[in-house]
Amino acid sequence: MSRRGLHFIFGLVVLCLTIAAVSQWRLIAEGELVNAALDRIPSAAPAANPAPADLRHLEVKLTWANALSAHGRFAEAETAFNELIQQQSNPAIAHAAQYNLANAYLREGSRDDLAAERKRALLELAKQRYRDLLRKMPGDWDARFNLQSALRLAPEDDELETADKGNPIKQVDVIVPGFAIEDLP
Repeated sequence: MSRRGLHFIFGLVVLCLTIAAVSQWRLIAEGELVNAALDRIPSAAPAANPAPADLRHLEVKLTWANALSAHGRFAEAETAFNELIQQQSNPAIAHAAQYNLANAYLREGSRDDLAAERKRALLELAKQRYRDLLRKMPGDWDARFNLQSALRLAPEDDELETADKGNPIKQVDVIVPGFAIEDLP
């Protein structure tokens, strides 16, 4: 191989390594921005919304929604969680948001100072969210455990539902003239 060919290969390798280093540097810089935004979210009590530039990062938005939920700002947390669930770019964040929203429903539905109808509605929402999660990821044991907790707080009455439907009173065979009974194609 000629000296020119070796220089070309060396230059190509250096170019590839430079591109890889620049892309890694950008990822590190983005991670530092996310970490700085997460540090700005107050853990004691979220008094004011973080900067809109910080909320463009899904991780920051999820942490913000968790902080809102933990400090009793349920309506705002619910809105933030639902926005994260609707996004399609990061399924792991959407899964975490749905799990955390179900937990918020369960936590809110467990409060003693709520009316019975409101508690029941929140617990039903929690159960539905957990079931949706388990349909997507059946091995999610945290969701399964929390679903069992929600079922203990608001048991489902399968026997009452089947009793309401009841058996038919009378069964009638309908004969239509000119229509021959055939097997389906």
